[in-house]
Amino acid sequence: MPSERRRLLFFEDDYDNLRDLEEYLELDLGWQIEVTAQESILARLATETFDLLVVDLMIRPESLDAEGNRVVNVHFQDVSWLRTGLEFLRRLREGAFSTTPGQGTPPDVPVIVLSAVANYSVEDALPVGDATTEYVEKPFLVSDLIARIRRLIKE
Repeated sequence: MPSERRRLLFFEDDYDNLRDLEEYLELDLGWQIEVTAQESILARLATETFDLLVVDLMIRPESLDAEGNRVVNVHFQDVSWLRTGLEFLRRLREGAFSTTPGQGTPPDVPVIVLSAVANYSVEDALPVGDATTEYVEKPFLVSDLIARIRRLIKE
């Protein structure tokens, strides 16, 4: 019996630019890849299981999807869009999105944090001693991202 494909979620609002990366990663890893930062992802994390998350720090409240349609992205009250990804990660680690044990994406799911922000130390904001969280600065090499995914998943 074939095993289920692993699932990777890119918590990212630049849908159009990541279309090629999404296809490349699916071919290389053989995983199901999804790119979204839409508001609906918070509810889906409580019912769907993702094996790894790649989280961008800067999520605009609105953006355009790959077809050019306006979409509403995750927005946390009193949180700047420049730090939305960090707030998402904090809430994920606290278990805010998976409230039913055994369902959804667990709070200790491996995460790769992406950022083009060099003005402050993103790594200082990440959980201390968390072996399941890594940081990658944009722009990044696809081969480096794949190596980090494999290391976190131990593939």
